[in-house]
Amino acid sequence: MKLLGKVPDRRKRKGRVYSLAFLLAASLIAVLAGASDFRQIADQVADLPASLLRGRWCWFRGFFRVPDTSTIRRALEDVDVAKLEGLIGPWLLRHARPIPGGTLRLAIDGKVLRGSWIGDHESFTLFSAMIHCDGVTVAQVAVPPGTNEITQVTALLDGVSRGVDDRVVVTMDAAHTQRETAEYIAGERGFDYVMTVKGNQAALKKKIFDRVLPLLRKTPHHVVVDDTHGRIRRWTTWITDADGIDFPRARSVACVKREETTFSGELVSKERAWIIASQNTAIVTAEDLHDQVRDQWGIENKSHHVRDTTYREDAQQIYTGPGAHILATLRNTAISMLRITGHNDIRRTIEWISRDRTRTLPVLSLQVAGHNTR
Repeated sequence: MKLLGKVPDRRKRKGRVYSLAFLLAASLIAVLAGASDFRQIADQVADLPASLLRGRWCWFRGFFRVPDTSTIRRALEDVDVAKLEGLIGPWLLRHARPIPGGTLRLAIDGKVLRGSWIGDHESFTLFSAMIHCDGVTVAQVAVPPGTNEITQVTALLDGVSRGVDDRVVVTMDAAHTQRETAEYIAGERGFDYVMTVKGNQAALKKKIFDRVLPLLRKTPHHVVVDDTHGRIRRWTTWITDADGIDFPRARSVACVKREETTFSGELVSKERAWIIASQNTAIVTAEDLHDQVRDQWGIENKSHHVRDTTYREDAQQIYTGPGAHILATLRNTAISMLRITGHNDIRRTIEWISRDRTRTLPVLSLQVAGHNTR
């Protein structure tokens, strides 16, 4: 992959056996085949067929030499991960599905890597941006020690660009409902935001409640019902303009009520989400807003859950940030490439690839699968 050749190699020239581009590409193929740590990556690379393996030819033994675990670990831990992320994110964004209606919808959220630590007590957190529905991660940054993900919105979204006529809508959880974040997203970047308001912004929540309350006695603006997993879920949305609410660039507010019942009608749960958005009610409908709020949760299911269950990310005991970060980047890249090429059952697909690593070739070239069977 020519893209990986643009990542600067910070190792000393003396003693290099394998190019960094080769090590990154081979590691990505290994992760596509299910490798979850440095040892598994090395084992997968050692088993690569000659058609994929182009490392260092050993004239005495008559085969390609392969890097061992320590070689891969040292090389990858020395990678400029920020540079790598800055190359891969825009590349994935360019190859993702065409944006319906010219609107790019991004969910942003942080993930604590429970098995990774910085120093003795500082947990390691990665903050990422994922395209709604597609499950393609287009940006990720490490949260520096002593801070939190709220401070990293600018660093995360600075590398996200858009076409001249494209709109970008950024959704987030209640922790990011901050005036500075709203001003950066809608003011400085010209994007739109959709924020959930909870108890951390009590005064703002009260104003939204007062503004939306009269609507709750009237016919909802949008209702959707589904009956998956043995439950009936009903989503009801009301939306109005944000007149009289002092919050940067706010144009609309809404209430999304979610009720879950059994098939016999017994109430299982009920909750209301109070929403503030920079989108004007002349542009965004209640259906649009419902989809944006609901799809925000997709980053947990399509990214975090897959990394934890398929790659066992939280079980990886890595006590330094660089190693954990580079492995997470490779996992994100592998998952995103699989989704772009039409493979949505990630676990089954990597099992399929593990039986024949040449199956990574269409994925590496981002050739969309003719039909999605995996």
